[in-house]
Amino acid sequence: MTTYQPANEPLLDGHSATAAANSLGGAQEQKQTVRSVYEKVAEEYDERIPGSGPSDEMFTEAERGFILGKVHADEDVLDMGCGTGRFTVLMAQAGARVSGLDISRAMLDQAHEKLAEHGHAADLREGDMAHLPFDDASFDTVTSMLALMHIPLEDRQAVFDEVYRVLRPGGRMLLGVKNTLIEQFFKADRFAAVDITDVPGKKLLFTQTRTGEEYTAPWYSFSPHELNALAARAGLTVTHVRGNSPIAVWLADEVLRDPSVAFAVRGLEQTLADVPPFNHLGYHLLVEAVKPAR
Repeated sequence: MTTYQPANEPLLDGHSATAAANSLGGAQEQKQTVRSVYEKVAEEYDERIPGSGPSDEMFTEAERGFILGKVHADEDVLDMGCGTGRFTVLMAQAGARVSGLDISRAMLDQAHEKLAEHGHAADLREGDMAHLPFDDASFDTVTSMLALMHIPLEDRQAVFDEVYRVLRPGGRMLLGVKNTLIEQFFKADRFAAVDITDVPGKKLLFTQTRTGEEYTAPWYSFSPHELNALAARAGLTVTHVRGNSPIAVWLADEVLRDPSVAFAVRGLEQTLADVPPFNHLGYHLLVEAVKPAR
């Protein structure tokens, strides 16, 4: 049976609480905004992501191939920022023992239903990536796909430190994030229909919701250099960087609907996505970082 546990927030004394409020007040407000937005869109989230064009299909195929190529049966895996279980279910189907963490209980409710529909279960917990409610050395793998961009900038290092703590020696972190380098050339949101990245404003805009309202959440991209630095400071070593959509991002869906063009682009991306410097030029970055095996 899928189990739930509430958020595990640390208790602080008066002086520490004041210091935390001064240094993380902005961070806590951002987290509350993220939680509030996803509580509102949870029931429609799976209708909103991914898009329906050929570029979106290639993007999603690359994500799945990266994760399922590295997660193995009988591993203990934490899906961090699991949302409605987009990857939680896939990893459970692959035979992993999966735990899921998300800041939104409503998103976890959707993940629970999806797991049950597929005959799987997971330990689903509501909580904060910067304060993971799990014991030291609990997991072989920690994954986080499209969720780290919601982390306040001042919490980024704490998240990587927490991943290091809960990983077993030799364990790995697998993540997917938007690439800051590409945003220098391409500020529009290439793969969006209703959830749109506002690059200059550092926001994700949720448009065309069922209520008719628009919602906004903080959204920060990562550069390859930032990911290397965050991992290194936490004690992790980046061992693999794959560029997701280094070619398709520049092509219109009308072009990619030609089967011969789509076939050629898929082949080129599979070849170039792991090769420098093309791997650093993907629209998103797929990254593996490993904890030393003692």
